[in-house]
Order: sequence, then C-alpha cells, then structure tokens
Amino acid sequence: MRLFYIVVLAATTLAAQPAQSQAAADSLYRQARRALDDKNYDSAARLFESIVARYPRSTYAPDALYWRGFSLYRNGNLEGAEAALEQQASRFPNAPTRADAAPLLIVVKGELAKRGDRNARREVDSAAGAAGGCEDMEVRVAALDALQQMDSERVLPLLRRVLTRRDECSAPLRKNALFILAQKGGVERDKLLLEIAKGDPSTAVRNDAVFYLGQASTDAAVDALEDLLLNGDETAVRSNALFALAQRKTDRTRRILQDFALRDGAPSNLRKDALFHLAQQSGSDINAWLRSVIGTARAPMELRKDAVFHLAQRRDAADDLAAAYDSSLPVDIKKDLLFHIAQKKDDRSLTKLIDIAKREQNQQLRRDALFFLGQSRDPRALKALEEIVIP
Repeated sequence: MRLFYIVVLAATTLAAQPAQSQAAADSLYRQARRALDDKNYDSAARLFESIVARYPRSTYAPDALYWRGFSLYRNGNLEGAEAALEQQASRFPNAPTRADAAPLLIVVKGELAKRGDRNARREVDSAAGAAGGCEDMEVRVAALDALQQMDSERVLPLLRRVLTRRDECSAPLRKNALFILAQKGGVERDKLLLEIAKGDPSTAVRNDAVFYLGQASTDAAVDALEDLLLNGDETAVRSNALFALAQRKTDRTRRILQDFALRDGAPSNLRKDALFHLAQQSGSDINAWLRSVIGTARAPMELRKDAVFHLAQRRDAADDLAAAYDSSLPVDIKKDLLFHIAQKKDDRSLTKLIDIAKREQNQQLRRDALFFLGQSRDPRALKALEEIVIP
C-alpha cells in the first residue's frame, strides 16, 4: 500500500511540474513585454532570453526568440538580433511570429551589409532577387528596402524586373518597388510609371503609379498624366490622373483640363470633375472660360448648367453672369442664370434683374424676374415694379 502512495505522489509531482513551469514562464513573459512596452530594450532582451534558457518547452519560448531579436535590433545590437532570429528560424520554424521575424531578419542583415558584412549582403541580394511563386513576399519586400538602402543604383534593374511581374500575390512587392522607384528621377522613371499605370493588373498598383506621377515635377510626368487622362481605359485611373493634373495649376495643365472638359465622347463624370477643379482656380480668365462653356452649344446641357453654377459661386461674377444671360442660350440655361443673378444681392445684379423684368421677350423668364424683384426690399426694385405697373 505504501508503494502505491509513493507512485501516485511521484506521478502527481511530475504532472505539476509542466504547469508550474508554464506559470513561471507566463510571469517572466509578462515582465519582458512590460519592459518592451517601456522601451527598456536591454532589460527586455535579457528577460526574453531567460524564458528560452529556463523554459525551452513553454509556449512562450518560440515567440520569445523573436522578441529578443526585436529588442536587440532596437537597441542597436545587430549581431545579437541576427543570432536570435536565426535561432528561432532553426528551432521553431512554425512559431506564430515567424511572419514578422523573417522580414526583420532581412532588415537586420541589410544593416549589417551596410557595415561591410559580405555574407549578409549576399543573403539580402538573394532574398530580393528570388524568383518563384507567392511564398515569402514580406521577406522580399524587406529585402528590396534593404537593398535600396545599401546601393540605390544597383537596385534599379531589380525594380524593373519586379515591376514586370503580373501575379496577384506579388502586388505588395510591386507597390513597394513603385515607392522606391518614385524616389528616383529622370524620364525613364516617368516612362516606367506610365507603363505600370496603364498595364499593371492590380488597380491599387496602377493608382499608386498615377499618384507618384502626380508628385513628379517634370514635363514627362505631365505628358504621362495627360496620356492616361485622354487614352486610359479605366475610369478610376483616369480620375486619379485628372486630380493629379488639377493640383499643378499651371497654364499647361489648365489647358489640358479645359480641353478635356469639352472633349466629345469623354465620360461625363470626368468632364464634370474637370469643370469642378478648374472652377476652384482663381483668375478672371476662369470666369471667361466658364462663360464660354455656358455658350458652347455642342456641350451637354448638364455640363453647361454646372458651368452656370460654378460661375455664380465665384467672386465678382455679376458682370459675367449678366453677359452670359445676354448671349443666345436655351431657356433652361437662362432660367438658371436668372436665378443666380437674383441671389447675388449686389447693385449690378439688381440692375440686370430690373432690365430683364422690363425688357425680356420670353414671358416666362420675365415673370420669373418680376417674382425675384418682388422678393427684394431694395427701393430700386419697388420703383421698378411701380414703373412696370404704371409706365
């Protein structure tokens, strides 16, 4: 019987040990994470190392190596970070943090390569130029960044190679390559951005290319944006190109948008957007152009009405609205002009409103003018109404 109790006690003790170890590892891990949160990287690195050394079978050990590597990297100890991250890759290839650890290891090796570590440089080169499928994309992104930091000129051929890929899973890699490419200069850069904006299968990548073209202050970039706006086959990309051109506010980009707004066959929503962006720009020449749109018979009625609205929102537009009203226009457009003239509430607009009420040949427009005069408390409006009633 005594032997039975000894056996039971031994089994119970052995079963309790893993639970106790796990609890101790849990406490140590929480201390390490607090040190990490407090940016006490040296202490955090030591605590994470203790978990691996004292509790190698705990559930915390695989991730502890990653966090030790991260802490050492943030503390400037690149060799120690490299060792910890490589140890995790060797001992715990299925650790939950491997997706973060692998790119971090490449970043660390990139920093080591900049210090002259040839082995690290070879590994970064190999990771950046790796061919194949969709695996390890985050590692390749990190390698591309590291290579850019190491040798910005050497990375250019690799960028071109990456940007020729068309598989869906490499879209993040292509976006990263575009970002690096955008920091370069030259006509070739703008040509390549245009190729990507027109031909990449990913909408997100195409939009990034348009954005970077918009940031480039070169004539070639404007050429590329104009090409996209006029000849693109996707509305979203054309819209982004239009927006990028509108932000420049130069004589050339203004002419591009003006021509596009009146371009037959162009999508109506984009033509309206071009009109909107132009109407936000200052200058009396914009007033004159809006008047020309109002008077363009071949332009869609909706676009001409939008031009009336935008002209009415501009400062010192009373004379332009009056001049537009006096031109040969459809009654619907004149009704809109009359409404906005009546809302202006300035002397010149009231003078025009009185003139319309007295001399307009179209009876509906004249009645509208009389109605608006009746809403005015200006003595001139009252006198005009009396003169109309009793000539």
